[in-house]
Formats: sequence, structure tokens, C-alpha cells
Amino acid sequence: MKLNFYSPLAGAAAVVLTLAAPAAQADLTAAQARTAVTPLYTTFTQPVAGDVKTLLEQGTTPDWQSCASEKDCRGRDESVKTFIGYGKAVPNLKHVIKDVVVSGDVVVVRGELSGTPAGDFLGVPHSGRSFNIMTLDQHVVKGGKLAHTYHIEDWGSAMRQLSGK
Repeated sequence: MKLNFYSPLAGAAAVVLTLAAPAAQADLTAAQARTAVTPLYTTFTQPVAGDVKTLLEQGTTPDWQSCASEKDCRGRDESVKTFIGYGKAVPNLKHVIKDVVVSGDVVVVRGELSGTPAGDFLGVPHSGRSFNIMTLDQHVVKGGKLAHTYHIEDWGSAMRQLSGK
């Protein structure tokens, strides 16, 4: 599967991302992909009320890694603490899946993350304002569970929304 992403910053140049499906595993269906990613996104939607640890154990392999970059990865235990921290800081935190693209055992999710912080957040003084940002995640699914996740959130936009700029 070939996905073309065009950026106005790159002019006429395009970045091409090729996702190759491994020959040994059958392609996931869209329904299987949604089933595999749902526990992770539920942790964002109910990070304090829900049992984050149980949800992550249900939806990820024991060696799952969540990475913001090649060198910035966390396992389940550290992710549980992070998700709970976000849930306490933003009690009405919500993640909505907008699009799911599947290629082999790779699932790409475009989503929206929104909420209203209960206090200072991301270095921005509490204002009562809310944020709504885009997220992009690439997951590798093994045996119906997430084995690896790369994620990008537009936290810069959240900071601008929260500060009113």
C-alpha cells in the first residue's frame, strides 16, 4: 500500500510512505483493526474512571512499546502512569477515532483528542479553555494485540488553544 502525503512546506515535493504487509500473516480486516486499537483509545477516554492497566493488558502485548520517536519509547507500566496523569490533569479527556487505514498487520489511526484541563497544563496557566487536536498513530498488531505504537499529537496546537493565541 502506498500513501502519499503532501505538505505545503515541502512545495511540490511529496513524502511517500510505503507500508508493506508481511507475507506470513494475513491482512487484518478493518473490523479486526478497530477491535485491536479500541482498548488503547479507551484509556484516553476514561483514564481515571477506567482501569488503565487492565485495558492496556487486554489490548497490548507484554513487550508493547509506545514511541514518540525512535529514542523516546515507553512500555506498559510507564504508559499506565502517563495516561493516568493525563486523565487527572484533563478529567474529561476524550479520544475519537476518525479514520483507520489497514495494511497487513499495520494500522494507522487518525483521531481527535480533546478536553478541558483542570489546572495548569503543558506549561499553560489554567484558563478554563478547552483543546481539540489531531493525533496520528501507527500500530503493529500481532495476535490481535498492539505490539508497537508510534504516535504524534499536535500539542503545540493544544497550547495555543489553551492560551487563547
